[in-house]
Amino acid sequence: MTDVYMLHHEYAINLDNGETIEETKFTGVYSTEAKAREAIAEVKDQPGFRDHPDGFHIYDQTLDATSWREGFIRPSDDDYLPR
Repeated sequence: MTDVYMLHHEYAINLDNGETIEETKFTGVYSTEAKAREAIAEVKDQPGFRDHPDGFHIYDQTLDATSWREGFIRPSDDDYLPR
């Protein structure tokens, strides 16, 4: 099996109503963890990324393998609207 390395950038957004939501940017997919780390070095000083330097996360994923088998529950759309 072949693994790839997915790079995401995640950070919290504090809304005016006091709630916090998580924002995730899918940044890229790489053949090695080292290449994913090189990508972080390339973008870490760009707007947005530089404001949240600890937001980078690398996740390894095996190709052709299902990683989410349990299903999910979708929060109601009202959960994301300011109150």
